Amino acid sequence: MGGERPPPAHPHARKNSMSEPTTDEGVLTGASFDAWRARIAVVLGPLLFVILWFAPLPLEPLAHRLAAVMALVVTFWIGEPVPVAVTALLGPTLALLVGAVPGKEARDAVALAYKGFGDPILMLFIGGFFIAEAMTVHGLDRRIAMRILSLRAFSASPARMVVGLGLCSWLLSMWMSNTATTALLIPIAAGMLSVCREGRPPGKLDASMMLMLPFAATVGGLGTPVGTAPNMIGISQMASGAGYKFGFVSWMKYGIPIGAVMMIALSVILTRGIGTTGVDLKSHAEEERRKLGGWKRGEVITLFVFVLAVSLWMATGLVQAMGLAGAKAWFERRLPEGAIALVASSLLFVLPAAKGRATLTWKEAVRIDWGTLLLLGGGLSLGEMMLKTGLSDAIGKGAVHHLGATTPLALMAASTGLAILLSEITSNTATATMLVPVIISIAKTNGIDPIPPALAATFGCSFGFMLPVSTPPNALAYGTGMVPIATMAKRGVIFDIIGFALIVGGVSALVPVLGLR
Repeated sequence: MGGERPPPAHPHARKNSMSEPTTDEGVLTGASFDAWRARIAVVLGPLLFVILWFAPLPLEPLAHRLAAVMALVVTFWIGEPVPVAVTALLGPTLALLVGAVPGKEARDAVALAYKGFGDPILMLFIGGFFIAEAMTVHGLDRRIAMRILSLRAFSASPARMVVGLGLCSWLLSMWMSNTATTALLIPIAAGMLSVCREGRPPGKLDASMMLMLPFAATVGGLGTPVGTAPNMIGISQMASGAGYKFGFVSWMKYGIPIGAVMMIALSVILTRGIGTTGVDLKSHAEEERRKLGGWKRGEVITLFVFVLAVSLWMATGLVQAMGLAGAKAWFERRLPEGAIALVASSLLFVLPAAKGRATLTWKEAVRIDWGTLLLLGGGLSLGEMMLKTGLSDAIGKGAVHHLGATTPLALMAASTGLAILLSEITSNTATATMLVPVIISIAKTNGIDPIPPALAATFGCSFGFMLPVSTPPNALAYGTGMVPIATMAKRGVIFDIIGFALIVGGVSALVPVLGLR
């Protein structure tokens, strides 16, 4: 799912680690790029704060102060001189410190500043993280992957193997971290590739495979609300800023079709020109399955909890689609989506996987990405403050005036393109936090329904195909040494363009058919 933990080391990593300053074909990569970005941000952030603080902006006092705070926060999110989660905590605190938070009483201002950290949507993420961690702990994710790969449809040729592993990545990343999904599948792919290679050096097949895994994980994250953090941020911002709350099923109606078409594009382009091999890939996959042995109790319980959560999430959308107002009201009050995630995941701590051992222990549970939760909370708080002070409205009016995005299609295209561009150089979660509230304000200012452009921008925030530093899954794939950075960049540009067209075209086509309100 969306929480993106640091890429773990694996046996196929480059000797020249991603943690070391490196260059490849004249392009800065890894820590060298990050170091320069951080050095610039640590100077530029405070400088922009001071400039905006004293600049004669046409804003109300509270909005003016908040604009200075947001300039520093956004710069720190892009440059990351400190972890983005720390910046998310710093932003609301700094807003309080400089008197940029509205409220009749002091406690009202404090409550508004930290409101996002108590948002119910965080509960959905916490429960989802727990379930994903249990899948990894007990190897359920690996069993699912090997089961798919043992099918003749995906092991008859190297090209089909690439598609099969891509399908695994796409499906798993709907429910797991994109990074964790890629980290899981890279060793599996490396073993399959070594069989295909038969002692030869890495070639086109290896590069195609190592691009397919992170790209398919990125695309899979679009499929469900819990697939990636930008989805959750976009859903929350559309609920608070535009008054529309996506249900689990209603989101999947948009995310899965767009993701499925993108997967077809990935499969066609990345498998072009891949030759054949005389190796029996199906036997290799079945051998890996045999090594896993029979189903263990922990896997069975985790699968049960996963199916329970998904079934209840789907049920909330189905009762809404069927027009069952009474059942819908019951779910909203008694069993909202966040509560479903917590109720289901709590069973992992109760049901024993073995004598004296719960299916998920707290020591294992604390490994989830708490930083993403803090980033979500901070972003929601800052978005609420921008709304209350009128800053987002002022930014929207200014953007409409300068960009000329005065039609629904123009605004959707502009917001999607900007989201994709920003996601190449900064955290996709931070991009969604910064961009979606502004898009909503621009749409409102110009009398446009804000949901389609905000939805398109949310999807665009997940797209980052060009560089190793764009996403942790990309960094993992580059770290195998099988993907030249020039190849990643060339393919990434193509998929960014295809993704832009699919998002704009897909949302434009699906909204009239599926409806929103």
